[in-house]
Amino acid sequence: MPTLGSLGEFGWLARLLPRLRWPARHHHRLVIGPGDDAGVLRWPVGQSLVATCDTLVEGIHFRRAWMPWEALGHKALAVTLSDCAAMGAVTPIAALVSLALPGDIPVNSVDKFYQGMNKLAQRVQVGLLGGDTVGSKRDIMVSVCVVGAGAPRGILTRAGARAGDLLWVTGPLGDAGAAVEILERQWRHRRSRPSAHSRHPLRVRTYLPLVRKQWYPMPRLAEGQLLGRKRLATSLIDCSDGLEPSVRILCQASQVGVELELERLPISAALRRWTRQRGTVPWEYALIGGEDYELIFTTAASSAGRVARFFPQARLIGRVLPKQAGVRGRLAGRTFLLTRWGYAHFRGD
Repeated sequence: MPTLGSLGEFGWLARLLPRLRWPARHHHRLVIGPGDDAGVLRWPVGQSLVATCDTLVEGIHFRRAWMPWEALGHKALAVTLSDCAAMGAVTPIAALVSLALPGDIPVNSVDKFYQGMNKLAQRVQVGLLGGDTVGSKRDIMVSVCVVGAGAPRGILTRAGARAGDLLWVTGPLGDAGAAVEILERQWRHRRSRPSAHSRHPLRVRTYLPLVRKQWYPMPRLAEGQLLGRKRLATSLIDCSDGLEPSVRILCQASQVGVELELERLPISAALRRWTRQRGTVPWEYALIGGEDYELIFTTAASSAGRVARFFPQARLIGRVLPKQAGVRGRLAGRTFLLTRWGYAHFRGD
């Protein structure tokens, strides 16, 4: 089976570049596509350029043994698109992909990576404009930059929430965090007993709905665009770091406090099954699990009816308070401060 090392840099690029897809929807914007020193786009008149990037590092964000290559390609693009969704009425146009890989990786594996990325790009009509591919000594790193366009009045930020506003989330929380626990347990078991896979007591297939949320997150682009076009949200952020840290970031930007109703948090049936087996509580995964990529947004209290009409899957999970109230949770009639940040880079915890 050929490897990247056997093809070499230029052989690999000759194979890759014709496979990068550009959607017909944005064909009129493309001046120079992949293969030159830079891509060139025509920009919409009267719209702002919106740019964001995200990076996945092996050993920090994923393990190679944890996920299919196709899922890694999907997720690398999805998490960056989620940042676009969190900016409101933004249309992502093009993605640039930088990939660092060891030379002994089979070419077939990298093909699957780009197949996963291409599938999502086609689904959301984003063009792959190029990027960079370099060698690494051991680990994989992938960084994706997305550029998009948005009318200035439809762009939303984390600032803007006011005391008295309502706090919402677009979908279930905690699934992806539980999946990390499931995959980690399986990985450790396989390392300690490599010949005993079939006797492993935890079958990932049983919890596939949770694992798929970790492997194949879907950026809430349509929801973010609608929130921006309708000017419905007063503030907006995506739930990449877990509910508790994400709400804290939103509160800091808006200079407000929040009370979360933990009994209102949307929890999937699969997560409830997992927590019953583990003897844990589902809202704990929702608070600090991370990587759910749902949207968290605030609206004026008078807009509750419009939210229910436009976003029937959204769940009201709390209310915005004055800054001095801090970030707190409410469960079974008891109120308590929430103080955790979940995982943070560079701290080592």
